[in-house]
Amino acid sequence: MTWGAPLGVLGASATLIVLAAIIAPKQKLLALALAAAVTLALPWLAGPIPLVRGLFALNFMAVFRMIDLVRSREPWSAPRRIAHALSFVDTRLLRRQAPRIDVRALVAALAWGALAALALHVVRSFPPRGAVDVPWLRWGAGLLFAYATIEAGYAIVRAGYRAGGFDTPPLHVWPLASLSVGELWGTRWARPVSHWLRATCFLPLARRGRPALGMLLGFVVSGLGHAYPVLVAAGPALAAMMFGYFLVQGVVVAAELGLGAGTWPRALRRGWTVAIMVATSPLFVEPCLRVILAVHPFTKMFDDVKSPECIKLMRDEWGFLCKGRGGAALTGCEDVVDAATFKDSDEARKAARAVLAK
Repeated sequence: MTWGAPLGVLGASATLIVLAAIIAPKQKLLALALAAAVTLALPWLAGPIPLVRGLFALNFMAVFRMIDLVRSREPWSAPRRIAHALSFVDTRLLRRQAPRIDVRALVAALAWGALAALALHVVRSFPPRGAVDVPWLRWGAGLLFAYATIEAGYAIVRAGYRAGGFDTPPLHVWPLASLSVGELWGTRWARPVSHWLRATCFLPLARRGRPALGMLLGFVVSGLGHAYPVLVAAGPALAAMMFGYFLVQGVVVAAELGLGAGTWPRALRRGWTVAIMVATSPLFVEPCLRVILAVHPFTKMFDDVKSPECIKLMRDEWGFLCKGRGGAALTGCEDVVDAATFKDSDEARKAARAVLAK
């Protein structure tokens, strides 16, 4: 893999975000358009690796930040606006403190990262094709992988901000203590994101007497923000699965309100919450795993195309991943396996590129 395309996209993204932040007070629509271009156009140019494209598609946060700047009445200077636009965490939630090395955050990042690596190892032991009899083991390990990865990533972010003299808000507030799905999403999970969704999506409609619509809008926006990186990395089928996960969560929260779940016995409420989250988790976990695992057959094939491990990996994972792309792509995947098994690496590369092009 060459890093020219990802580095070019990174530079272009930063340039457009900075420009948008500078002009935001006077050229609101143009600023939003530039932020939208960073999210909707540039990730597709980040190269052939699905995970890399998906990570760049997480730049939808740039749109969130630009909406903040367009709506804000704060007399921020241009450097202050640029800092907000480029910040992973909403700068209005940061607190000044003396710069320091946060050893605790770094240790937490290592611990969560190790747990994520272990969970991914378990997942790769049960590829989709071979997981017919044990899907919940794969999804359970995948759920642990997703949670541990998020925790490790935010711990690194927290350590970075503290080294720069800022304290970040907590990411989660004891999610396992939730007594309803609404409580989980509203007050315990991803607090910086839920704070933004509440202020931007829910409250404006709630003030107009449409709280249910505001809640639904929050889930739709969150669903689009999670589904779009999957779309860029893995295609519309898996993106629809991810979006469906958030729609289901919105429906469940609405059902809780209609059923008066807040009056249920405490044990029933907790059991309900755990059951719903576990039952719906494959809609979130499977797209994440497909994006992550899509890296391995591609890179492994180029590293050692004739190794038995590589051939098994392609048969178990690569072929299954391509099934979702239609019959022609599946034939292409079979060509990859055949080329890797019986021919030379040049043929395998050619077949792989043909599949990736689809």
